[in-house]
Amino acid sequence: MNLGFVHPALAWGALAALLPLLVHLFFRRRPRPVSFPAVEFILRARRETQRRLRLRRILLFAARTALLLLVALALARPELRREGGGTVAATTGPAAVALVLDASASMTYRRGDEPLFERARADLGDAIGALGSSDAATLIVCGGPAPSAPAPSYDRAALRRALRDARPTMSYADVGACLGAAAVALSDPAVATLAKRIVVATDLAATSWRLGGPPPEVNGPKGPQRPEVRVVDAARGSELPNRAVVDLAAEPDLASGPRGYRVTATLANASAEPVNDVRIELRTSAAPTAPVAVQGFVEIPAGGTAKKTLVASFEKGGPASVSVALAPDALALDDARVLAVAVPRDAKALVVDGSPSPVKFRDEAFFLEAALQSSASPVRTTLVDVGGLAQHRFADFDVVFLLNVRELGPRAVELRSFVEQGGGLFVALGSEVDFELADKELAGLVPPLHVVKTATDTGGPARFDAVDFSHPALAIFASGDAREGLLGARTYKYALIRPERRGEGARTLASFDDGAPALVETHPGRGRVILFTSSVDRDWSDWSIRTSFLPAMQRFAAYLAGVEERRVVSSVVGATRTVELEQGQTLKALVAPDGRELAADSLPRPGPPGSPPVVVPDAPGLWEVRVESRGEVRLDPALAFAVFPDPRESDTRRVAPAELTAWLGGADHAALAQDARGERRIPLWSVLLALALAAFVAESALAAR
Repeated sequence: MNLGFVHPALAWGALAALLPLLVHLFFRRRPRPVSFPAVEFILRARRETQRRLRLRRILLFAARTALLLLVALALARPELRREGGGTVAATTGPAAVALVLDASASMTYRRGDEPLFERARADLGDAIGALGSSDAATLIVCGGPAPSAPAPSYDRAALRRALRDARPTMSYADVGACLGAAAVALSDPAVATLAKRIVVATDLAATSWRLGGPPPEVNGPKGPQRPEVRVVDAARGSELPNRAVVDLAAEPDLASGPRGYRVTATLANASAEPVNDVRIELRTSAAPTAPVAVQGFVEIPAGGTAKKTLVASFEKGGPASVSVALAPDALALDDARVLAVAVPRDAKALVVDGSPSPVKFRDEAFFLEAALQSSASPVRTTLVDVGGLAQHRFADFDVVFLLNVRELGPRAVELRSFVEQGGGLFVALGSEVDFELADKELAGLVPPLHVVKTATDTGGPARFDAVDFSHPALAIFASGDAREGLLGARTYKYALIRPERRGEGARTLASFDDGAPALVETHPGRGRVILFTSSVDRDWSDWSIRTSFLPAMQRFAAYLAGVEERRVVSSVVGATRTVELEQGQTLKALVAPDGRELAADSLPRPGPPGSPPVVVPDAPGLWEVRVESRGEVRLDPALAFAVFPDPRESDTRRVAPAELTAWLGGADHAALAQDARGERRIPLWSVLLALALAAFVAESALAAR
């Protein structure tokens, strides 16, 4: 602790304290000796009186001297300064101070029983207590998007209230951008003459500091200048090891049944040591109390990632969720992730065999029926020939397969109505199909057929080409061996479509290598129709014995029935998400993972009137949607979506102090410390003025006597 002055030049005024002494010495009376023995008695009495007067004069002299000295020192505004660790070479005098509180998700990391956020808040509370009476200050809570900071003020109560009300967010925070916002606040013209300081309390997570960008600079009367920056380490120099689930994906697993999924979790280790035998648990529900479906163990290298694949099966189709959790550690928010999935429900298919045969492998429907009835298929089939079609109604099924059917007769009108009302239809050709009759019965459902082309007449069998892998039924063939299994199929005969009458809205999903359409999709009414211009038996093509045939037919059936596997897009905490509803639904509220409800009226609608609302999820987990439909208010499981924590907040590896201070301007401008108080200044001028007042009162009392 040392003594300093705010205005050291005024300390020369203390020399005014010599004026009483000079006046006293200049005007001091010198007695003249007179020889008068008769007055010895009187002299003795006078000496006693002089002793009393001398004491009064000494006190009066001391009071006047102290009055001038104390006033002069008070004008120089002395103060006691107590230095904290890591103090920069700070300028003296009043300052404008910006306090930056890191409120990112990683600040919920617990050291002992206390989150780092609480330590950081206490550190900034100490920094507020260390402010001088002439210091202006502002607070920036750094969480989510870069905030705009208010101008510095002298309202300490408001500053402490804002600090008390601050809460950690579950999103990513760019601390470097928050320092930029602090520099903008310190550029306010009202504090242009004050020194500029920034105090930031953070965990020093490296991902929060984008050191490739420009450092903070304050615009002042003399142009941009570097502020003094004090970085307070909430972790007190300790490393912050962390294990996290940073990604989660679920893909259908045909080997595990029609509702089996391969759940792949990506795990990260933000520490300098590898971790072994980390337990991982999979649940088929977002609730932590749900029974563990599968568990395993995983090893994660130091500072790296590892993937673990587990298999989950669902009892029934429909909206569901799957979650993966690690053993708890100091940062709880990323120890588990949840994922919303749309499990395909069972679909009912009517397969109409237009060319039955007692020899199974020659039967038109043999290979298709085998594909749809496998253990991994979500489709339940009913096989009939054209003669037995009268015993079934199309409306009792989700999708109808017409395989080499010559004619439907009166049932063609019923089939058209079935498709237009939302049913699915798959049409495969063959030698029994009469093109002219098919054009009449299936008019508006499939494009008009022209002639049969024999591929061997033009130099060999045709192969699939120009496949639309973006289609839900064909997406699984986009890469790898599955792609080769599809493109390797050979076709010897196929029908050509009249190009001038292909129809509006028809979409070619795949062509043959000569450009002729192989798979064509249409959408009559609310239904879906797919035409395969060859056959699904071995008469015109060998696709039925290729490895791609089984998954393709299963996916076509699910797609046409409207029960195909649907990907539910997940969100990241802090990212804007549009709330899309089904037709006829009205949004009532969003239900957060912790049970909070966000009323629909409170959600913004940035688009034109009638546009869907948007939400910025502030917590990870499964968000549910409450809707009103047909007068009933309920949670719609199909609209639920998962929200992930930002994976950058799981990387708790810390920035190098030397690199950080160099970015902030070196040791002359920045310091890393474990104490937010820095240089604590205790003003003494008010005490000196009080003592000067006391000296003035004493001088007046002595002079009046």
